[in-house]
Amino acid sequence: MCGIDGFAWRPDETPPRDLLSRMTQRMHHRGPDAQGICEVAHVGLGHRRLKIIDLSEAANQPMTSQDGQLSIVFNGEIYNYRELRSRLEELGHSFRTASDTEVIIEAFKRWGTECFRMLNGIFALALCDTRSGRPVFHLARDRFGTKPLFFAHREGRLAFASELKPLLDVPWISHDVDRDVLFHYLKFSHVPTPRSILRDVRQVRPGTWVRFDNGDAREETYWDPAEMTRAAPAPGRTESDWTDELDSLLRRVVRRQMVSDVPLGCLLSGGIDSSLLAMAGVAANPALKTFSIGYKEAEFDETPFAREVAQAFGTQHHELIVGPADMLALVREVPVHFDQPLADPTALPTMLVSRFARQQVTVVMSGDGGDELFFGYTFQRALHQLAAISWLPGPLRRGACAALDAALAAIPGGPGPQAQKLRKALQILQFANEGEMFAYFIGTIGPMPLGRLAGLLADPPLRTPPMLAEILSGLGSVSRDQKIEQVFLRSFLPDTVLAKTDRATMAYGLEGRVPFLDDEMVEFSSRLPFDLKLKGTVMKYLPRRLLERHLPGRISKRRKQGFSVPMRDWLRRELRPLLEEYLDEARLRREGYFHPAHVRALVKEHVGARANHQHVLWSLISFQMWKEHYRI
Repeated sequence: MCGIDGFAWRPDETPPRDLLSRMTQRMHHRGPDAQGICEVAHVGLGHRRLKIIDLSEAANQPMTSQDGQLSIVFNGEIYNYRELRSRLEELGHSFRTASDTEVIIEAFKRWGTECFRMLNGIFALALCDTRSGRPVFHLARDRFGTKPLFFAHREGRLAFASELKPLLDVPWISHDVDRDVLFHYLKFSHVPTPRSILRDVRQVRPGTWVRFDNGDAREETYWDPAEMTRAAPAPGRTESDWTDELDSLLRRVVRRQMVSDVPLGCLLSGGIDSSLLAMAGVAANPALKTFSIGYKEAEFDETPFAREVAQAFGTQHHELIVGPADMLALVREVPVHFDQPLADPTALPTMLVSRFARQQVTVVMSGDGGDELFFGYTFQRALHQLAAISWLPGPLRRGACAALDAALAAIPGGPGPQAQKLRKALQILQFANEGEMFAYFIGTIGPMPLGRLAGLLADPPLRTPPMLAEILSGLGSVSRDQKIEQVFLRSFLPDTVLAKTDRATMAYGLEGRVPFLDDEMVEFSSRLPFDLKLKGTVMKYLPRRLLERHLPGRISKRRKQGFSVPMRDWLRRELRPLLEEYLDEARLRREGYFHPAHVRALVKEHVGARANHQHVLWSLISFQMWKEHYRI
């Protein structure tokens, strides 16, 4: 993994002195092993390198083709680069290094932008092509956006980087917050691609490339998750047949993604996905190291399950137990490494376990993507089950829910935990349309009315934005289950899950790999009958059956716990000072982003245990810390 950046100014302009060096140095954490910059006239490329494959200096970047006409900066890993290299050699191409970077250059020379579709891996890259006599840039990002890529384009100028931080040094890029994005951020806890938190900066969409030529920009999609909905399952196959295929596929994918010239390990939570990765990883390397993080609060601690898996498969296991003090010590580092607000509280333990693992390895495998592909979220199951009552008239559903909700509210002492869950379920049934229903389950989960959420903004939107309308409208007449899968793959996965893993691991120069998002695994998921993903109420059915073969007992049958943190209680106790510091009424009034009285009401309700506003409050704190750190 690495960090990339660069720019192209207008030919009649000269970039500020040392700008490229400063931009590149901003990402030292992403590539602590080497820095390279190449600047000619008004064009520049910068690279920070974390050495993983071909540790020689010959593989440093920026890398230029042998004829000098193509230059590249690349962040990621291409897992099928050896196959592509052999194919290119048969076509007459020669190579100077053993790196996957040079394979991309030669593949682009041979096949142009079609080569991006051939790359099985995780990547963000920038190619500068001077064959026409002028610099033409291509920015490309992998299929699911595992690796980030930001850019700004204005008045014939281009600037790009793996993170937002380097772009803050570019003088023509405004630091103004995109206020239209703020409401989406508060609801979903993330900034939606292709927007960014800054008005002048955008993100390259997953599965796309953007071409910049002579001041013009053109975006093209080379792969779309909708392609997953086109495959039909083969008839006559048994459950055992599918399990056999998943078993052999997983082992093949993990073996391929364990290729590394530096130490490699696996993050292990004791859940289905990470347990399967440990199983396949040990088969490829019996000395596999696994890493877990746990909490002193037993309700959230998964280390007993992880320990059981590690013992069963014989991994070299390491675990770290943390408490609120560890989180508080780390919390102010979040905006340093999360270059735009991301309010997923699990970023904190992900950073801690990444720092812990980096003491022994340089690469880790993560189970990201397994839930999205095999229906592993309780929210997905709930959306699926809602289809059974969607035929009921809206007024009837809302009337019945209002009556039941009133009965729950009348319970002496207030409703208990189970009644609270029922109350949330009742609220779901009142949604007027599909978009509202889907929006409830992505990001900031909770029954807060969107109107109240909008009221937290000092400058609220004139109308509630259609939260997922663009994604849903682009899917056409696919099934409800396919819509559920697509919405998670296009929003929550790239903008929360993968963004969190990338920033948390790269904060410590640790490469994170995601075998469940391998091209072959994604293709398998598209062919898998739905009832082998969700059978009745059993989520992730087929992966569970596979794990049962190799690890009988409670691990394969356990309910999904998720990589959660006790943020609700911590905000009432140990982390309460953050509420007072960052959500102080005078401060909010002075800064002008949020409505002070409305925010204070939320704080009082949460601290007084009259409501659970942990998600929204953490979103507000995260934004405030981000803004303070970058002096926005």
